[in-house]
Amino acid sequence: MILITGTVVVAEENRAAFIAASTRHVTLSRIEPGCISHGLHEDVMAPGTFVFVERWRDMAAVQEHFAKDYSRDTVAVIRQLALSSSGVEIHDIASTRVV
Repeated sequence: MILITGTVVVAEENRAAFIAASTRHVTLSRIEPGCISHGLHEDVMAPGTFVFVERWRDMAAVQEHFAKDYSRDTVAVIRQLALSSSGVEIHDIASTRVV
C-alpha cells in the first residue's frame, strides 16, 4: 500500500477556493480503482492548515492518479492558493495492523 500525505497552509481569503478545488479532487480520486481512501482534513489547532491523507493500492495506481488531468490541474491551483506547502510525501507501507 502507498500512503501519501501533504500539508497546505491557506490564507483565509483563499479558503473557499481551496476547499472547492480540493473537494473536487478528493471526489474524483475516490472513484479511481486504485484508491483505497482519500481525504482532506483541517488542523483544529491551526485553522487554515489542511492535510491530505491518501491510501493507494500500489505505486502503479499512484502514477495513474498523478497522470490524470484533474490531478495536475488541482496541484497548479493549490500552488496558487497556498501560503506554504510541505510538498507531497509518498510512503511505501509493507504492512498495516489495526489495534
